[in-house]
Amino acid sequence: AHIVDSDFNRAHLGRARSLSYRTLPELVTAITEVLQQRGPRYVYAYWPGLDSLGHEQGIWSDAARAHLAELDQAFETLLRRVRGTDTLVILTADHGQIDTLAADRLCLDDYPELAESLVLPLCGESRTVYCYLRPGCEARFDAAVAQQLAGIASCFPSSQLLEQGWFGAGVPHPRLAQRIGDRVLVMGGSYTLKDWLSQERRHTLIGVHGGLSADELLVPLVMAKT
Repeated sequence: AHIVDSDFNRAHLGRARSLSYRTLPELVTAITEVLQQRGPRYVYAYWPGLDSLGHEQGIWSDAARAHLAELDQAFETLLRRVRGTDTLVILTADHGQIDTLAADRLCLDDYPELAESLVLPLCGESRTVYCYLRPGCEARFDAAVAQQLAGIASCFPSSQLLEQGWFGAGVPHPRLAQRIGDRVLVMGGSYTLKDWLSQERRHTLIGVHGGLSADELLVPLVMAKT
């Protein structure tokens, strides 16, 4: 099932009821059965198929395009089945995605001067990278980025991006500053920067997200009243 019975999910669910599913038709059926019951209700459903195909084969791959057509058909089927239930159906995503080139997938192993300035492994996304620096290594790190990643990555003090509202409106969580490191590397083009842990299985992601390109920032929103 795509719903994981983890401690986090159990805490997140609270009094809500979770329904498992394995296929797209099973997901449509599960949503339909809930919405056809009497009384007001809120249903949240997630389908990971398109995102997974994008990561593995590329968001512009034939496989991803074909699956997008399947999703479109499934959405049409859902709307038809719940017609007359007085439901507002909202279809959206959590991010956009772009495809990378093999030459643009950079590894921290090839930048020892950057690695030596770090006190922790790189965090965040491979497109927007959080860097935790050793005390006193700020100038060295900034100079290395300017020299070795010129035209590839833009380097910002993390505190600057926090002050400018990059992480959203409202009062930030007291520990947010600790979670974004000392520097943020925003990768340009289709570049990514990955730091592999010794026990981590190395893998290739063709489709990626988390950067500032238009395709990554564009999130679809479709609303239908049944």
